[in-house]
Amino acid sequence: MSEAKNTNEKVVKYPQKKKSATALYAALALLIVGICIYQIFKINYSPVKTEIALEKTVSKAVTTDGFVVRDETYITADAVGTLVPLVTDGKRVARGDDVAVVFTSENAARVYSQMQSVETDIAYFESLKNKIGIQTSDVESMDERVYSACESYAVAIADGDIDALETYEDTVCETITARQLSTGTVIEPTEKLNSLYAQRDALQAQSGGFVTVQANNPGYYIAHVDGYETAFAYESVSGITGEQIETLLQSSPTPTENLKNCMGKLVDSFNWYILCVIDAESAGSLSAGRRIPVEFPLTSAETISAEVVSVQNAGTDKSAVILRCNLMNAQYAALRKEQVRLVLENFTGYQVNNKAIREVDGVKGVYTVSGNIIKFKKVELAYSDSEYSVCVTPKDDNGNPKSGYVSLYDEIIVEGTDLYDGKILG
Repeated sequence: MSEAKNTNEKVVKYPQKKKSATALYAALALLIVGICIYQIFKINYSPVKTEIALEKTVSKAVTTDGFVVRDETYITADAVGTLVPLVTDGKRVARGDDVAVVFTSENAARVYSQMQSVETDIAYFESLKNKIGIQTSDVESMDERVYSACESYAVAIADGDIDALETYEDTVCETITARQLSTGTVIEPTEKLNSLYAQRDALQAQSGGFVTVQANNPGYYIAHVDGYETAFAYESVSGITGEQIETLLQSSPTPTENLKNCMGKLVDSFNWYILCVIDAESAGSLSAGRRIPVEFPLTSAETISAEVVSVQNAGTDKSAVILRCNLMNAQYAALRKEQVRLVLENFTGYQVNNKAIREVDGVKGVYTVSGNIIKFKKVELAYSDSEYSVCVTPKDDNGNPKSGYVSLYDEIIVEGTDLYDGKILG
């Protein structure tokens, strides 16, 4: 009798073959991933580090302390109280012009201020009344005036020109109102004017208690006095020495109690001077008659173009420099002892990292990359500091730029090894 087969027995078919296929697929997947990673790395890898040559302007300058001398005379008045200027500092006035008001009490000052405001409103509405009934078909021109006024107002805000802000604001209002009137808008200012006239009459009844200060002669008016107005004679500036300039910079002003009757001052002459002492090496590039930009880093005054009057020896390795200016505004009027920055020279060229500059066969230059080919280009240094240089392109006898020099947007190699002209980057 034969034995029955065990139907529960499991049969495993080709176990070794299945394991081999799985390992093969895994290895193939790793190979594909590795190839992709290598290709990405190859695309992004560069054997050199580069920077782009961009145009840049740098200044060779020296910073020092300066003392400002003007042709100043005090305006005096036998009055005590609060001084309120009527004109902006640095504005030119004629002899006899009202330049300030001195109030004996706070109430007198308040009434005067209110009266000035009312007078301004009356002038505006009287002007408005005269324009009623005048119409025009040139609306486009009126629109341009409005846009221009708004633009000037926005620029004044952006520049922080507080002194002119009120004037620009008034101009915006006037141009908008003029456009409304010219296109038929009905405005009746009579009632407003009657109210303003009544306010003016009431204020005039309360007015008093002030003294008007007038200009003794023509000049630029400055409301404040600092005690240095007579520190050095204006007519002797051209002969001042370095030692005298340093003494001025260390000097103290006239005590304020001695100036209590001074109601401001007048600058009689157009020209004013900046006196300073700098190192002799920096002064070597200056000469009489040359104009240089002068900056005032710690103030709101803008850069001014000043003429070199003279450069004098001021001792060991020092020179006294006298600079003449002829512009005046509120910011320049406030200058006295200031930090000044004299811009001796400006250089415009291509900025190049100093690490990129090499010397090949006695010629200074840099290696650049064009496509994947390295090329050597010459440089002519106009200015250098600890990190970067400004390179310029020299010109031939005909005034044409020479070839073979660094140019705008060149890709300059900053870091790399085994570099030479014509090498192909792999």
